[in-house]
Amino acid sequence: MSGRIGRLFDMTTTNSPRPLGDWGRGQAFAEGRHFVSEFNFVPEVTSGYEIPTPLGLIDSTIRKVIYTVGVRPSEAELLEICHILEELGIEEESLNVWWRDGEPDPQELAAAMTIARAKVKFKVNVFTDTLLGNGETPMPLMKQTVDMFAEAGIKLLNPGLLQAPNDDARKRQADEMAVMNEYIKAAGMEWNATIANCGRRNFDEFMALCNTAVDNGVRRFDLMDSTSALSPQAMTHYVRTFRSRLNRPTPLTMHTHDDFGMDTAGTIAAVLAGASPDVALNGVSYRSGFAALEEVVVALDVLYGVDTGIRLDRLKWASDELARVMRFPVPPLKPVVGSHQFLREGPPDIDKILDGRAPADFANMGGSYSPELIGAEFHWVFSQQGNSQVVASVARSLGLTLTDKQVAEAVTILEAKLAAHPAYPRWATPDEVFAVVKRVAG
Repeated sequence: MSGRIGRLFDMTTTNSPRPLGDWGRGQAFAEGRHFVSEFNFVPEVTSGYEIPTPLGLIDSTIRKVIYTVGVRPSEAELLEICHILEELGIEEESLNVWWRDGEPDPQELAAAMTIARAKVKFKVNVFTDTLLGNGETPMPLMKQTVDMFAEAGIKLLNPGLLQAPNDDARKRQADEMAVMNEYIKAAGMEWNATIANCGRRNFDEFMALCNTAVDNGVRRFDLMDSTSALSPQAMTHYVRTFRSRLNRPTPLTMHTHDDFGMDTAGTIAAVLAGASPDVALNGVSYRSGFAALEEVVVALDVLYGVDTGIRLDRLKWASDELARVMRFPVPPLKPVVGSHQFLREGPPDIDKILDGRAPADFANMGGSYSPELIGAEFHWVFSQQGNSQVVASVARSLGLTLTDKQVAEAVTILEAKLAAHPAYPRWATPDEVFAVVKRVAG
């Protein structure tokens, strides 16, 4: 293996006429697309993977937008978000409609109905809390809830599975589940089941409940590590144990938050153990955020060779569009789609950007994948590393020839611009650099 890896890392990227697409997925090196370690794909690493095929990725962007504190999307903005998700290739969207005092939450209900009326391309799965109780609390709104969503054209409903307090309650809960299943099926619908705070539940008790759901025709289990209670290693063991305890194979998804900065790692650990990912564009949500769609799908594609069904080349566009609609900026250092991901200030990198050698030379510019993979591009600024080489490169790109004195003058002017910005962003933009070079060139 060491010989192959040695040869691999002697490679350099060159301009490639091939479109990025999905060619080269599952390989360490795909010219012009990505360049990662061959260790990612050796049998010693991959032999234990149990990745769902096809991957049943679900998206939670819309409900997480609604739950982002300080953000309240209008109907028109919801439809814009739907367009973004359709463009990415989302196949199933999960919404929440919680009921309070006998009435559904008005904003959540309005969102669900707006999306249902829009005849979107993706399936809509609605989490709601009036379908199934804990076996002690009556559920008088079950039929009303099913009828309302069936009339709207929604085909997937999702009750939460609650812990029953005793044996009698467990028996009533099972009976109520059977009635719910029959009513949902009679309405031409299907149902998934949610287990919130899955990592902190009494595992044996709720596995019995899950198998009751299997016997009643549940379509899928949506597991939720609602409070980031599982480490990535525990996540792998948890998902495998859950799958092994089911009466028959049933699809799973896993939902994670970013309280420890590990939601992408935890989500991928779940995928490798057999659960599909639940994600949200830009990681939007409450608290510290949610498993970010863009991080999960790029990591799965490049590092694991997994086809997620998502259009990678529209990720940057989709991220920027969602930030615009939400008026909620993407942090500059955000992985994959942050503004600094492909920002460069080093003179050799700026030279490559100006003369067109980037992005083909991404591997020698501090990257594991081409910005073109996600529909982005390299960009640059004159900052701490700025020097005469940058000025000379800019002049050359403009077809100008500067004397050494003119180059030094331009550097002095640009350094003064930096000094005038004591805090971030402490840089001169390309337009400012071009203007300075043109001015000193006369």
